[in-house]
Amino acid sequence: MMALSEMEIAVLKATAERNWPGFRVESVKVVRRDNTGAGRFTYLHDDNEQFLADGSYSANDLLLTIPGLHFGLDFEVVATKSRLNYMEFTSCGENWSGSENGWCLTG
Repeated sequence: MMALSEMEIAVLKATAERNWPGFRVESVKVVRRDNTGAGRFTYLHDDNEQFLADGSYSANDLLLTIPGLHFGLDFEVVATKSRLNYMEFTSCGENWSGSENGWCLTG
């Protein structure tokens, strides 16, 4: 397993603050990352196995901006079987190489 990137940590923290009070982000690790060209799926494992209601969660007022992407990245965090499952990043109609250089969480 791999560590979360700084961008992934920021997204997970922002989502947790708005949806799961008390969620401990530091126990989460990356199982794998699948870049799709238009986004990325980051599959996750929570060492603490914190309970989450199944669903898709976001920090609705925030957007990821990355140089070279005119419309930024949308994101959501998905829980299935009462556990954290993955993060999905989606570009808004543009190709994304998966580079996180210069990212900023704005809202």
